[in-house]
Order: sequence, then C-alpha cells, then structure tokens
Amino acid sequence: MTQLGSNFKDGLELPETISEQALTDFKSSALQLTTNNSPKIFQLTANAIGYSEFVTKTVNAQSRELPIQINWHLENSTDKFRNYLVTEINQKVLNKDSSDMQGSAELENGLELVLDLALDPVLDIEDFMLNYQSEMEIMKFLRLLRYQHSCAIAILELNNQMDVEDSIARMSILAEVLIKLAYSWSLAKIKKKLGCPVFENSINSNPDSNNSRSSQTLNPLPQNMLILAMGKFGGFELNFSSDVDLIFFYGEDGETQGGRRNIENARFFQKVGILLIKLLDEVTQEGFVFRIDMRLRPYGDSGALAISLAQAEDYYQEQGRDWERFAMVRARAITGTSKEKDNLEKIIRPFAFRRYIDYGVIDSLRNMKQMIQREVRRRELKNNIKLGSGGIREIEFMVQSLQLIQGGRNKKLQEKSVLKVIPMLVQDNLLGAQTADDLATNYRFLRRLENCIQEFEEKQTQKLPVDLTHQKQLAKIMGFTNYDKLALKIDEHLLNTSSHFQNLFSDKSEEEQAEDDFFLSLWEGLIDSEQLTNYLKTNKVGNYQEIFKFDEFIQHVKNFRDSKSRTALSAKGSKRLTAIMPAVIELCINSLSPLNSLLRVINILKSILKRTAYLDLMVENKPILKHLVDLVSKSEWIATRLSEHPILMDELLYPQSLYQPLKSHDLENELRQYLLRVEEDDEEALLNCIRQFKQINELRVAAALISEQSITAQINTAQIDISQVGNYLTQLAEVIIKACIRHCWHSITSRHGVPENLTSLNDYGFSIIGYGKLGGSELGFNSDLDLVFLFDQDIKSKTNGNRSISVTRFYTRLSQKLIHFLSTRTNQGVLYEVDMRLRPSGNSGMLVSHIDTFKSYQNEEAWTWEHQAIIRARCVFSVNEKLLNEFNTLRAEIICKNREPKRLAGDVSTMREKMRKQLDQSTKDIFDLKQGVGGLVDVEFLIQYFALNNQGTVCKNILISTIPSNTNELIKHIHKSEKISVDIQNILIEAYNALRNLINLRVLNKQKHLINYSQAENALSEKDLFDSELSDPELPEGNLSEDNQTSNSEILNHQKLIKQIWLSEFEKFKV
Repeated sequence: MTQLGSNFKDGLELPETISEQALTDFKSSALQLTTNNSPKIFQLTANAIGYSEFVTKTVNAQSRELPIQINWHLENSTDKFRNYLVTEINQKVLNKDSSDMQGSAELENGLELVLDLALDPVLDIEDFMLNYQSEMEIMKFLRLLRYQHSCAIAILELNNQMDVEDSIARMSILAEVLIKLAYSWSLAKIKKKLGCPVFENSINSNPDSNNSRSSQTLNPLPQNMLILAMGKFGGFELNFSSDVDLIFFYGEDGETQGGRRNIENARFFQKVGILLIKLLDEVTQEGFVFRIDMRLRPYGDSGALAISLAQAEDYYQEQGRDWERFAMVRARAITGTSKEKDNLEKIIRPFAFRRYIDYGVIDSLRNMKQMIQREVRRRELKNNIKLGSGGIREIEFMVQSLQLIQGGRNKKLQEKSVLKVIPMLVQDNLLGAQTADDLATNYRFLRRLENCIQEFEEKQTQKLPVDLTHQKQLAKIMGFTNYDKLALKIDEHLLNTSSHFQNLFSDKSEEEQAEDDFFLSLWEGLIDSEQLTNYLKTNKVGNYQEIFKFDEFIQHVKNFRDSKSRTALSAKGSKRLTAIMPAVIELCINSLSPLNSLLRVINILKSILKRTAYLDLMVENKPILKHLVDLVSKSEWIATRLSEHPILMDELLYPQSLYQPLKSHDLENELRQYLLRVEEDDEEALLNCIRQFKQINELRVAAALISEQSITAQINTAQIDISQVGNYLTQLAEVIIKACIRHCWHSITSRHGVPENLTSLNDYGFSIIGYGKLGGSELGFNSDLDLVFLFDQDIKSKTNGNRSISVTRFYTRLSQKLIHFLSTRTNQGVLYEVDMRLRPSGNSGMLVSHIDTFKSYQNEEAWTWEHQAIIRARCVFSVNEKLLNEFNTLRAEIICKNREPKRLAGDVSTMREKMRKQLDQSTKDIFDLKQGVGGLVDVEFLIQYFALNNQGTVCKNILISTIPSNTNELIKHIHKSEKISVDIQNILIEAYNALRNLINLRVLNKQKHLINYSQAENALSEKDLFDSELSDPELPEGNLSEDNQTSNSEILNHQKLIKQIWLSEFEKFKV
C-alpha cells in the first residue's frame, strides 16, 4: 500500500494499483476537501481511485465546482434521495434558503416548483430562466449535478458500502430529476419564443372555467410533453453508465398560443424534444448527463420525435408489434399532469397487458427467445454478462414474459422493477421458489458486476475485462482473492440462468426415434459400397444407384470423419456431430444430387465445428437438417452462403419465414428491430447488422424460389416465380439504402450541421437515383448498384453547424459515407458493390451533382448511351418532392426527345458492337446468354432503341408518371405508344424473361451465363432447372429425360427471333 504524506489525515493508505497520475490527482483534489471530509471518506475515495479512472478524473475536476456527496449517500436511505435532490436544486436554482424550506409544502412540491414549472402558464418562471439563461449554463449545471452524485454512488458501490438495489434506484432517481429539470428548461425556452400548446377543448376540463368563451380564450389548459421512461429506467433499475430509453408524446394536435408566432403543436414538441436531447446527450467539457436513445418510438428512427396520443393509439392498435408490447411492460410516464398520464396509460396498458390470459403471445415470445439465442451464437458473446448466454437480458426476458402473459388479469404483476416482481411471480405460482431465488441472486450479482465494470471508465459496456491488471482490480472489488475465482463464480451464475432460460416456453417433445443403426455404421466406417447398394435396393431408399458412385460417396464420408477439423473436436462436439451425421447421410442419399449434396453439407459442417452451438442447434432441431440438405442440393450459392455465414443456419428453424420473402413494409420493420440491438455510435456493429439482415433476406428469396410445392403447402405459403425475384431483391436494396443514408445523414450532420436553407427537419435536399437493374426493379443475387446522387440546395450556401462547410462539400461527404457503408468489406462481407460510372462525365465527374447541372449535362453533353441508361433510371430515395418531380420531368423529356432515326440507330448499334467485342464470350460451340448475339443485352438495346426512337409528336400525350423503368412494363408502354407491333412486344417480353430467368437460376448454382449450343437446345425454363442434373455442375451432360430434351428449345428460338428483329431494324439504315 502507498502511504500518504503529512498533509493528509493519519492512517490513510492508497491501493498498490493506483497510478502516479491518479495519486497526483487525488492529492490535488483531496487537499481541497480536507476540512470537509473524514478519514473514512478519504479512504473510500482512495480505494475507488485505485480502481476507477472515472472516479479519479471526477474527484479531481468536480471538487472544484460542486463537492461530491459521499457523506450524504453513506448516511441516508434511498427513499430520501428525491427530496434531497429537489432541495438542492431549489437552493441552487432559485436561491432558496434550506431552513426556509424544511417542513414546508414548498419542499413537498419541490418538483412542481422547479421541475414542472411550465405546467402552470401563470407561474413566474423568470427566476428559473434568469440563473441559467444559455444552453451552455444549464448544460454545465446538469452535468455537475449528475457527477456530484454519480461519483459518490460509484465510490460507495466500489467499496461495497452500497448494495446494487440502492445503486440502481439512486441512478434512476438522479436520471428522472435531471431529465425533468432539462425538460422544464427546454419547455420554458421554446414557449418564450413560440407560445404555449393548449388543449382545444380545455374549457370543459379547466376547474377555473365558467364555461364562457372568454374563459376558454384567457385561461386555456396547457399541454405537456409526456416523457415515457422505458427499459431499466422505467423499472427504477438504471445501471451506472446506461443509455436512457425514452418516447415522447403530447396530448393533441393544434397550434400554440401567445407566442411571437404560433406553430403547430407537432413542430413545437419536436423542437422541445430536440433541445432536451441536446441538453442531456451532448458531450461538453464537463461530460454528458445521460445518453438518450429514442429508437423505441413508433416507426423508430424514421418516425416523428413526438406524436399525439391519437396517433399513438392508432399506431399501437394497428401496427404495434409484440416486441413493442414487451418493451411497454416497464414503461412509465415521468412528466405531465395526472390526467395527461392517465390518458397515456389508457393507451399503453391495454396494448401491453390483455385482460384475458394472453397465451396467444407465447409464440411471439418463443420467437423472441430464439432471436436472443441466435444473437448469442451470431456475435459469440461469451464475455458479455448482459447479452451473452445466461446474462442479464435473459433474466429480464423471463420475468417480463410472464408479466406480459398474466399482467392483464393481475395488475400487481404490472410492477416495473424486475427484483420486486420476482416474488410476486412465486405468489402466483408462475415461478418456483428455487427458480425465483436463483434468478434474483443471479440478477443482483450480475447487475453489481455490470456496474463495477462500467464504473472503471464510465463506458457503456458489459464485457469482462481482458487486461490482467483490470481483472485483478475487478476481482478485489467483487470480494475475490483472484480473477480465476471470480470467473468461476460468474460462470456459475450464467450457467444457472441459462438453464432456466432454456426451459422457458420449451415444448415437451415426444421421444425422438432411435438413430438408424445402418447410417450410423456408415458414418463409423463399417459399411462398404456393396453393402450400401444392397441396403438401398432392399429398403427402397433413393433411386440413385446408377447416378453416383457409392465408393466415392463413402470415401468422402470417411475423409470428413478422419479430417483434422473433426478429430480436433472436443468430446462434447464429437458426440454432437455423431448424433446428426446418420440423418445427414440419409438425407443426402435421397436428394437430387447425393454426392454434391454431401460435399456441400460437409463444407458447411467444417465451417461450424469450432462453434458447437450450431451442432447443438441441429441436434435439438432435427427438421433443420432436412431444410439444409434440400436447399444445398439445389443451390451451390445457398451452400456457399451458409458456409461463409453460419448464422444463417438459424433461419432454417423457421420455415414459415424462410420460404416467404418479406416486402418493403415488413422489411423496414424487421431491420428496425435489428438496429435496435445495436448502439447508435457503434458503426462496425451497425455495418455487420445490416449485412446480416441482407444475407438473411436474400436467403429467403432464394429458398422460396427453389422450394418444392410440398414444402410451401405445409407452411401455407406460395412458391415465388423467378420473375418475382428481381422485385423482392430490389425492395430489399431500397430498404437497406434508406437505413444507410439515414445513419450517414445523422453522422455527417452531427459534425457539420444541416444545409442552412432546408425548410423541413425531414428534408435532406438530396435524392439517390438507381440505374440499371436497381432502377428497373430487376436486381439479381449478385447485382451491383448503379447510383447517381443529386441535390437541389444553393451551391453557394453552407451548413449551419459549428464546423460549417459548403453544401457541395457536405453532399459529397454524405455520398462518400454512403458508398463506404454499402461497399466496405467487413467480416460479414459487402452489402453491394457500387458503380458510379453513370454520373455526369463518368469517373472523372463530380461524385454528386446539383439538379440544374444534371439537367444541363443531360440536355447538352450526354451521349446516346447515357440517354439509353436513363430509361431504366428511377429515384430510390428522396424525401424532397420538388427534387423528385424535377428528376422525373427531366427523364420524361429526355426519353421523349425528338431524334433523327438514322443517327440514333448508328449510335445504338455502334455502342453495342463495342461492348460485344469486349465482353461477348461466345464461341462456335458456346452461347453467351448475356452478351452473345441475340442474348439479353441485345434485347435491352432493342428496347432502349424503340423507347428513344421518337419522331414528330409521338410523345406529346405521354404523362411523366406513365413511363416505367421496369423492362416488361416499358415494352408494353412502347407498344401503347405505337412504336412496335403486338407481335414484337410479345417476342421481346418472352425473350427477355426467358434469358433473365435462366441467368438468375444459373447464378444460384454459381454457374456462368455460358451454355453449349447443345445445352441451349435443351435449356430449361424456371424451376425445371432444379428438377434435373443440369443444376449439378459436376454431373455429365445428357441426363435429361426425353421429354425435357424435346420441350425446351425455347432459348435458341428466342435468340433467332431477336437476331431477326435486330437486323430488320438496323439493316434499313445500313448500320
């Protein structure tokens, strides 16, 4: 131990782990407090400084402003903390003498006096505003007050002088009081400028009203912003360095009264909310008050910051999800009058708690539970005591799930605190006494551990330390002689919680059938090819004796069994693998291509052997194996995806969603749920989260496409057609683009502010134009995104932030950030490769164009091929109607422009010949489905030629909105414009769809868009491709039935017809 010098009270010692800087800081701060604090306080502070950098910095900085209240927290109970804080605030803010307040009604109503000042429009708030007139002043005061108490709480908890229940309750009280204070200041500030929002019919509810029209005008009832505390804050169990989850509501729509100018209530409360968040969340020289998370509000980040109660009622009744019901279990209003809170409660309570025993929500809760388990596997959260297996989240989930099911009938179960409601669940026989005791004990231990980890540096983390010194310190703080003993105790609590969690909502399944001895023997190397052949014939298993070699099949099984990756497995892992392999082997034998199915499954198994959680998943959910083998037997693309990203295996648990791709609205809701589990400032986690979301939904599209009708019938879904794939994948891309651009916008504007001339908080002044397959809603599984970025703000203007930059530079940075988001490779891969070559002047041009510059370029400088490209262009993101309309008008004008036919034909055919020379891989024996003569690109060029071939007034009656970017719709539009006959229309549509569909299907088997002419004569359409061995690249050609050989010559027919149309159109111009 380090002995202090003579300036300090006798007997004080510092821990050995204290750094020299911490010692200097401590002496500096301690000297200032010598006359106020006892040796015990010094010793407690010294102990905490030896562990916590946060305490070191705060003691040194804070003591110069406001003394840290260690004595008060040591000597007083939690139930006195709220009134103490109110007294403190009244003294500091309103300069009240504490002796004048003791025992008075003023003390009891202290919160109303200061924290709810704005509730009474006739109350003089000048004293309050006078002391803290600027944002900087009130922000400093809030931060000093926060650290004055949070540091004291940390010091006492680190010295085991305050139990975790007191700690989390005091942090919750501190948060509530400071949020109310910041809210009152924000409300008063905005009111002063814009007047007060009032209830339109407040005359009937105003006790002072005499029912005259004048009283309604003179004394209307003001509205408050109702702040709903969520999560741990709602349950009075806030951890030391936690986000505070909030939702903002207000009474009703209308306008403010009495201000310099009146505005809509919605805009008023949005401004209050923005200012409130700034006061609390912004990091200043003094730090921050609390991090504010608003993502639980209706519609998440894309929703309004504050909504009326009527809008809230509509949302929760019509669109509220079960996970939002779950979140509302711990919700409580912390601002507003009693009546306003009651009105909000009338919406929230019936939404969260149903009057009947809500067993219908069990399936949703089971899905949530499985989502938690998937996330643990996906993120490998071994050292995370909150999110990992057996962590804090699982305890909270178990308790809240039982509350959600039974809380409607038993109101006492609507208690917000986890620790308080656990005994109630025992009383109602919803939890066993031992289970309840385990959960409460585990919860207290893990919550204290979480606080101690966070009190080291005031970081929002639940990860166990990896630094040896930090481990040693944490062990001592937690009462253990070394970290190994602490780690064992942590594992004990986590495993105990995990076992209870696994049993929650578990179905008692029938005893599984005994493993097939024959296939187990094959796995163990006791079966040869002759025995396998005889067994299959005898038992009529499969019909593939002549299609694959049994010797080779058995050899690959043996190679896998003897491989290094398999033999290196733990005893548990080896047992798990042996439990699934007999079923794997049997399923592969019964698949379309036994040998390839086996090899693909083995590759997947090799990728997950080190993560035995996935083997556990297969053992406990045997139907997964059937879906796995069925999918990989038909698609090498799916097999590769599963091998590269094993987390996708979880999707096989849910055939109802696996074979049913989502559309835009549902995609947006699902992505919102994914992003709620990611910290907003954790960009790496955000990038990976969106990539996983994309992989999951691409898998769903592929699975639905190649699934057998028998599977979709069992789960009551419909197979999707190959022609629908492009639409599903395009909707997925647009949802991802929208989420990415919103995050990028937040990131850039937080540094530079927004363009100063934007008229709306929701306006970006920016649009993203999708070209090519994205513009035509025809994306494939490996498609790039062809993008062009436009903006409409004054190029001479700047942004309004502290680090102001020009608008052009702002939108350039925004575009760069978006491209980075989409194309950066993480450990979860790339979202999309982005191609910007279609922007004005191509790679040499500006990354983002002003709409006027874009118009000028398209009208005066663009080549014919650029006009061809704009035919399939479409705005995929814009919240600016003016900019959207300007682009659509320009596009229509370009398409409808009069052109000299011969020159147009020359430009189109010349460009096509250049492309063909560079890209066509056709030979005498091989047909390039995409670039070959009569192939897909020829079809596209013909369509573009017809669209641009305008003579006279052919376009004069065309409406802007009627010119589609989708290829099939565009062909029909061209026919309606009398540019082509119905016969040519049909030829183009049929050829385009046949070629596009075949290319998409070949992508799913990782096959090139090249086929032999002999194959072309037998080329299959749509799903027939998967019903033959043509889908198997390693199988010999010529295994098709005679029916297939005679019925699928359409590819060559399409090629010939396209050739004829091409020649007939361009020959007349001798091109």
